[in-house]
Amino acid sequence: MGENESSVRSLCQQDKNMAYQKVNADQRAQGHSPYLDNDELQATALELEWDMEKELEEPGFDHFRLDGAVQHHLGNSQSPDLDLEPIQPSSSPKGRFQRLQEDPDYVSHYTRQAPKSNRCSFFQILKVFCTALILFIFGIVMGYYALKKCPSPLTSQERNNPHVYHEILKEIKAENIKQIYRDLLQFPGEDDVDVAMKILVQWSSQGLEDARLVNYSVLLDLPGSSSNTVTLKNSGECFYPSGQQCNRETKTLHNQDLLYSYAAYSAKGTLEAELVDIQYGTTEDLIRIQAITNVTKKIALLKLGQSPLLYKLSLLEDAGFGGVLLYIDPCDLPKTTDLDDKAFMVSLNSGGDPSTPGYASIDGSYRQNRLNLTTLLVQPISAVLAKKLVSLPEDTVQKDSCIPLQLPATGKKVISLNIQSVSTYKTISNVIGYLKGTVFPDRYIIIGSHHNSLNTYGGQEWASSTAIITAFIQALMLKVKRGWRPDRTIVFCSWGGTSFGNIGSYEWAEDLKRVLQRNVVAYISLHNPVRGNSTLHPVASPSLQQLAAENPSFLSEALFPVHTTKTEELDPTFSLHETIAKLTGQVTLQIANEPVLPFNALDIALEVQNSLKGEEVDIPQLLTVASHLRDTAELFQSDEMRPANDPKERAPIRVRMLNDVLQSLEKSFLVHQVPPGLYRNILYRLDERTSQFSVLLKALEQCKLHQSNETIQAALSEVLNSINSAQVYFKAGLDVFETTLAGKK
Repeated sequence: MGENESSVRSLCQQDKNMAYQKVNADQRAQGHSPYLDNDELQATALELEWDMEKELEEPGFDHFRLDGAVQHHLGNSQSPDLDLEPIQPSSSPKGRFQRLQEDPDYVSHYTRQAPKSNRCSFFQILKVFCTALILFIFGIVMGYYALKKCPSPLTSQERNNPHVYHEILKEIKAENIKQIYRDLLQFPGEDDVDVAMKILVQWSSQGLEDARLVNYSVLLDLPGSSSNTVTLKNSGECFYPSGQQCNRETKTLHNQDLLYSYAAYSAKGTLEAELVDIQYGTTEDLIRIQAITNVTKKIALLKLGQSPLLYKLSLLEDAGFGGVLLYIDPCDLPKTTDLDDKAFMVSLNSGGDPSTPGYASIDGSYRQNRLNLTTLLVQPISAVLAKKLVSLPEDTVQKDSCIPLQLPATGKKVISLNIQSVSTYKTISNVIGYLKGTVFPDRYIIIGSHHNSLNTYGGQEWASSTAIITAFIQALMLKVKRGWRPDRTIVFCSWGGTSFGNIGSYEWAEDLKRVLQRNVVAYISLHNPVRGNSTLHPVASPSLQQLAAENPSFLSEALFPVHTTKTEELDPTFSLHETIAKLTGQVTLQIANEPVLPFNALDIALEVQNSLKGEEVDIPQLLTVASHLRDTAELFQSDEMRPANDPKERAPIRVRMLNDVLQSLEKSFLVHQVPPGLYRNILYRLDERTSQFSVLLKALEQCKLHQSNETIQAALSEVLNSINSAQVYFKAGLDVFETTLAGKK
């Protein structure tokens, strides 16, 4: 009997260890100490055993679930739930109580219904398979036709193929340009933002995907409420700038023309003084006049031409003049041009917003108080009024010869000059559109035109230039839709505020100064493309002399009313517009797609040597440095340019290095300070008659005028350092190429 009880007690102890280990684990997890005394442990085990026996004896055991036990969250535990295997109930051999253990045969006792099967029948599987197969075949067919219609991207050789250029340029047609031109002129008298918005809509409708408006708030000098006047004190006659006498009928007849015959940013007020004829305002003219009379606070009668207007005005201001009357001598105009009775507008702004010199007019920029850019009272007048002032008959132009206007030496003319204008801040808008390149998207070729909102002033050339650039965009986008894209990015620009001194282009350049300095390859200007039936006037940098010729004119300084320069009278069939558009397109496509930029380094070196010829500039140091520049350029041309043009030797890294050198070579010729109206790039000449560096010529004139050689020495140093910098730049480029090739070998 004792043995039986002992064996039973032993068996019970085994069952306790097996069945209640989860309970003990739960107790430990709920915060009970694992270090309980044996008596407490046995008491706890007996109580749990008794409770379990009572529960298992209750009916409904076959529906017993341990879901609650398995899913029970240990609220006091800071550790994750214990990973215990599922526990199933079964009967003990003795039948005295139920114990918990793994029982593979429990499935026969477990009465919970099994989950419903989700397996598909054979026909369902076949149905799904057939549907998927049909969809797959349909997708292949659709993809085939989609790829067949979608143009494949062109290779680099296909993009550079002259046949591709021809296909693009043949889409530029005179009738399209004419229609665009007429559409632009349907909205006269609108402000700058409205005109820019219409251009933006046109460009976007052609398919240019990245086009936007860029706005700047700038200081403009607008005409006053009444026209400026010139009064002869001897006779008391009052004249408007056009030469018409002051009366109410004339004022109401051409009110806008009268108001906009003024000089923007001129000094304001009234000046009564003697009129002095200084012809073209050259240093020789000033020396001659100053030897005769005192010019302080007097009014100069000045002809446009021979030198930049701003440069001549700076000389007159230094000499002490108080006012200036500007006019164009009829003898300087083509015989087919009749502008005698037409006054015009000029701007005395050298470029950009006058209130933010050197930085962009963005929100938060400091605004300087620069309402007047000169102390001179400046007023443009017509040739008719100039003839009245010099007391000559109006018919001074003979059939075979022309008599230049000149104030008689005898007699003294005193006039009263009254000038009024209003300075105000206005918003001007640039239209900028991008056609992204595929190979070198970070290299930009910029094509610039301008739009005008000065009522009737500025002529219609703004619509001509905008129509040309829009027609080129139209032709390009037709090719882009068929899969073509340029290698380099082409940027299309229509500048606002041009009539007041190229404000829009200057502000955009100052805003993106660092990006443009690094990325711009070339700039092509369509500022005034059609000037008549005489000569084409493209403007290009010296490194692009093989693509275009430079031939500017002083007439670009004067803005005439629209009815004096009707484009449709100059080019009624728009064939000249078509020619200029195709020439612009050809040049742009070459620069945008040629693997090696079509810039000629040797041309620049020869240009420098030619500019140093002559008796005025005969400095041994300059000639020596120019000779070294030519030698280095010849070596660069022969060793690097020619191999790079061979497709077999066009290693991508080598072409990129070569283009970087060519792109930046002209930056060496930028000088820090130049006289007003002159280019900072010493390679840019003022006109076709000037062969020497303009900076040196103007410095020589200053020496003659002020009897000092300080100015010429400073100019010579600028030119000398520029040429030497270019020579060092070429030499450094050659060294880099040699080092790279040696490293590869």
